[in-house]
Amino acid sequence: MVHKYNQTSISPLTDEHLESFIKCPYKIYYQHTLEGKDGDIRWKQVVQLLINQVVQAYYQLPVKEQTKLRAFKLIDHYWSKVSLRYFQSKEKYYMILAKTTDYLLQFLSTKNNEMPPLMLYEKLYTYMKGLEIQFSITLELVEWSTKSFTIKKFLVEADQELIELYTHLLAVFSYEAFGILPERIEIFSLMEGEVFVTTTSVEDISKGVLYLEYMKDLFQNGSMSDCVNCPFTDRCQEDHSIIPNRNKNKWH
Repeated sequence: MVHKYNQTSISPLTDEHLESFIKCPYKIYYQHTLEGKDGDIRWKQVVQLLINQVVQAYYQLPVKEQTKLRAFKLIDHYWSKVSLRYFQSKEKYYMILAKTTDYLLQFLSTKNNEMPPLMLYEKLYTYMKGLEIQFSITLELVEWSTKSFTIKKFLVEADQELIELYTHLLAVFSYEAFGILPERIEIFSLMEGEVFVTTTSVEDISKGVLYLEYMKDLFQNGSMSDCVNCPFTDRCQEDHSIIPNRNKNKWH
């Protein structure tokens, strides 16, 4: 069953957790469990927020007004609010600005669905009885397709591991929440200008459940014994007296 909540008494696993998790499961433990919300804001997080705002504002426009010019004005509007201090240099700032603007304009102006989105930046929750966890995810853009629906996601960048993870977990969520799998998942990478298109199958559900089981165990037990070469290792040791086992090399 799927629900929409503003608040919940159950601490859910969220899509923000999932993206960080595939990069390093112990990094996310440090950021979200040990350090809370006081971590440094990185440029990728800032630009991702900007992208989300542009896409949401664009698809909220009447279909006739969804033009390349309007998309450019939205990008310019939201980029004007971004401070240079989030970036290593002005050169880095303008390089990222140019790439994300160019590719976002391309992706938005080539859309071929004239129907309003089925969902637009809706945060949904579903309870997985088998794992006894509440699973939340934000569906940025969901459109009707021939057999069911297509889920689209705009990211600053994406790699194959992240794409596979999203595919597995979106399959789990869709099946648990709607009783049906998405026909397609489209991930747009705005730093490289690539579009990754995947289809889902029942195999993705079992793989997604394995990821969720591991994440649940990580958050409940808080074990960092396998952490290797993590950029947070020194801070973990200083702040929390956690000494990782450096003899293992499973995740890096």
